[in-house]
Amino acid sequence: MMIIERVTSLEQSKLDLLIEDSLSEGYKFIKRLVDEYTLGSNKFDNNGEALYVAIINDEVIGIGGLNIDPYLNLSDVGRVRHLYVLRKNRGIGVGKKLLNTIIDKARDSFRTIRLLSTDNPAAVNLYIECGFSKVEGIHKASHILEISKADNE
Repeated sequence: MMIIERVTSLEQSKLDLLIEDSLSEGYKFIKRLVDEYTLGSNKFDNNGEALYVAIINDEVIGIGGLNIDPYLNLSDVGRVRHLYVLRKNRGIGVGKKLLNTIIDKARDSFRTIRLLSTDNPAAVNLYIECGFSKVEGIHKASHILEISKADNE
């Protein structure tokens, strides 16, 4: 059974598999997440922010976070950060469950959430499936989700 758990303190050893897997695909953002968390530059601890892991049988198989968008000077715009699922665990709904958890958390504090996706078609499909719209010509954003007032009530 998969559980999604909010991270309150990051134990790098539990993320070694994610780091290795992502680096082998050419993605450096999981290592950067761990480095930034360790250095204290991003602990996902500002208002509305959170970091989540997906766990199956005590193994961390996915990760994803929500920050105030660092590319804008607006406290009500969030950003999906560092969403990643181990290759061996893709296609079973891990990314969707993580992303929907992030979206639900965003409803508390943000009117919009943005992200910058890779060219990975599966990731792009996931964002669209979860309600994001593809956008063009917006600095550091490929997809945006507007959270309506009705969603916040």
